[in-house]
Amino acid sequence: MKKILSGSIEELFSRLEENRILTAVRDGMILAIPWIMAGSFALLLKSLPIPAYKAFLETFLNGFFLNMLLLINDATLGIISLILLLTISLSFEKQTSTENLGLLPLISLCAYIAFAYNIESGFTFEIFQSTWLFNAVVVSIVTCLLYDKLSMLFLNTFKSYSEGADNHFNQALAALVPGGMIIFLFALLNNLMVMVFGIPNFQMLVSNYLFGLFQHLGRGLGSALFFVFIMHFLWFFGVHGANMLDDVAKTFFSQGPWIATKTFFDTFIFFGGCGALLCLVVAIFIGERRKSVRELSAIATFPVLFNMNELILFGIPVVFNPVYFIPFIITPLVLTLISYGAFYFDLVPMITSTVEWTSPIFLSGYAATGSIAGSLLQLLNLAVGTLIYLPFVYLSQKQQLKTLTRQIEELSDVVRRAEESGEKPVLLRRTGRLSTVAKGLVSELRRDIRSRSINLYYQPQVNAEGRVIGAEALLRWKHPVAGFLYPPLVIALAEEAGLLEELGRIITETACDDLEGLRPLVDDRFMISVNLTASQLDNPQIYEQMKALLDRYSFGPWQLGLELTEQMALSSSQAMTDRLMALHEMGMPLIMDDFGMGHSSLMYLQNNQFDIVKLDGSLVKQLMSNKRSSDIISSIIYLSHSLKFEVLAEFVETAGQRDALLALGCRNYQGYLYSPAIPIDALRLFIQKTD
Repeated sequence: MKKILSGSIEELFSRLEENRILTAVRDGMILAIPWIMAGSFALLLKSLPIPAYKAFLETFLNGFFLNMLLLINDATLGIISLILLLTISLSFEKQTSTENLGLLPLISLCAYIAFAYNIESGFTFEIFQSTWLFNAVVVSIVTCLLYDKLSMLFLNTFKSYSEGADNHFNQALAALVPGGMIIFLFALLNNLMVMVFGIPNFQMLVSNYLFGLFQHLGRGLGSALFFVFIMHFLWFFGVHGANMLDDVAKTFFSQGPWIATKTFFDTFIFFGGCGALLCLVVAIFIGERRKSVRELSAIATFPVLFNMNELILFGIPVVFNPVYFIPFIITPLVLTLISYGAFYFDLVPMITSTVEWTSPIFLSGYAATGSIAGSLLQLLNLAVGTLIYLPFVYLSQKQQLKTLTRQIEELSDVVRRAEESGEKPVLLRRTGRLSTVAKGLVSELRRDIRSRSINLYYQPQVNAEGRVIGAEALLRWKHPVAGFLYPPLVIALAEEAGLLEELGRIITETACDDLEGLRPLVDDRFMISVNLTASQLDNPQIYEQMKALLDRYSFGPWQLGLELTEQMALSSSQAMTDRLMALHEMGMPLIMDDFGMGHSSLMYLQNNQFDIVKLDGSLVKQLMSNKRSSDIISSIIYLSHSLKFEVLAEFVETAGQRDALLALGCRNYQGYLYSPAIPIDALRLFIQKTD
């Protein structure tokens, strides 16, 4: 039963994860984080509950800094509905099109204004404020869905008129009919709503209905619980619950002799803002392993202490996030029961003072009740709320890990298929969720390259006498969440993002550092080889850069080998070949990897000086079962004597393979028979053991 339930939950999350609309909403909220951060900190600095500080802001330079904070807040959080309207539409456009012209956000904006515009009062920026958040989200979602369907219907409408025209012009013209239809639809809805209800604002309609409900509920525990539930239910779906229930709060929960007052909610329930999100922040610090989430929570901690939680609400995000639906709703309800009971049974003195909503936890509890018992009640609520959120923090990261691992594996499959077909994989310019994942990986890869956090593993190379003669340096990038990634995927991402040259340079420098550290254990014949990329060879300054690098170390240039795949060697231009030969003349050994016996490869080997040739892995793997493989290897070894290069066999996994290779004249080996690729410390131990 447990497995069935677990599987059902995972299937649900998987479907939600792949849902284009939810993905667009989530990604849109992520894009809005910079503006939310700026607005949150401006609001915080404006609203710190310190009378002397507020007086200073109002008088200093005639309120100059206060006005600056007001402007920043109004230009960010003050138009949060507009920002999310545009970012959600942009995120959806990125999923469905490789060319993002910004047409969909503009259509959404026009449709939204057509829906929200009040002919009697005229245009007002109020429609871009948080009170209209739900309207903005709904309009952007409906616009995206309608445009996606309508644009397919009218795909060929203007084809005959735009033949031979600029592609941007074609796309703009193609958006004319579906865009116009969508704007017309929302203008029609605006007029119908005014005609039927006499109210142009959907949220006002709901607010009036809720006010009527509370007129029959009174001010007791049931009313308090319903108030908390409705507020958070609305907030989860992007409706500003506090604004929707503002009239209710002022009418039924004003200060009075009853327990459930505005100060009661602000102080004991909504610490950290709606959802008691200070509890979520604490739970994240306890149980969250994702670096990005922890960093965001750390940034948000200070505003959350003053009950400003927009950064957590939209940054995690909590809104529209099915994982956090239950704790976001349940936590405030549980805290309401605990707090109401504490006051009802006289465990905490009744609230005697009005406390500003920005007052931080513990201080606000004492100020409201005049007793340390108020602060202790807040501490209890914080602990209970954290315990409620904590399992969902674990669930969130578990689900994200599964989803990310699956998506990275899909990207790896794209790379594998491209390798089989001989084509370059397309990762960043794709449509859909995989493109977003690829761009996220590139961002993290770029950060780790700049901080030199790239790992190298080394696979030892051993001769027939059992002596370690060298090692191949292999890229291993450990993602902070998904662990080690498929190396060709990392290379493909770096190449498409223009990071390959920088990555190759870091690999070479790291290998040199490690080789220098091995000097006390090895002789001058020991060599570490690095894989040279086409981007590095394409750099006209590679000779000077490599010479300057080697001059910093005590080992000779013959101890740092340069590996090229056969495919790369054959596709190199003459200029790249000249640079390669210049490096060889400097003393650096050249190694051809994955060598077969094709005509082109033989001609390349004839015209260029390679010191070592690595046998194609398929030849070694089939050595014991395919005589043709044995004959080809024998021919390569015979050729090595006349052209004076050494032969090294990769993928040597059994003693039988090694013995067969030795019988054919191959004396140098690399493979699992000796060791997999290992970190530098393990390589050091391996060398010491084989001495």
